[in-house]
Amino acid sequence: MTLERAGEPAQPNIADAGPMEVRAKIQLAMNDLRRLSDIVAIAIARRDGLIIAHDLPRDVDPKRTAAMTAAIVGTSEMAARELGHGKFLQAIVDSEFGKMLSTGAGEEALLVTLVRPEANMGLVLLGVERAAHRIATILAGE
Repeated sequence: MTLERAGEPAQPNIADAGPMEVRAKIQLAMNDLRRLSDIVAIAIARRDGLIIAHDLPRDVDPKRTAAMTAAIVGTSEMAARELGHGKFLQAIVDSEFGKMLSTGAGEEALLVTLVRPEANMGLVLLGVERAAHRIATILAGE
């Protein structure tokens, strides 16, 4: 599968984001991050592997994506702890047709970002870091 961006950002599917105000804020945060041209798709998952919101392509199962992300992050957190590298910040899966960034978004959530293979990673990482902080704040009710 090649990661392609189909025009303007899709309307996010917000499965379990809580009250309408929270849903609207999450949608806005996703749309703002999606404005970066190197970002193909976004998902927000709970750390236990349940999907909160996404704008993944139709051929990508959001439930499986959330579950895989939780597993990747769980293993990465354990590795960071065991190696004495401090707190987990982010896991990057670099593959033939793109990258998948899994970033902590507070105590309860993960931000999953699918990125083009030729992406300007400095710009992407800056945008993802800001979005993760924003999503953490929204979900914490601040």
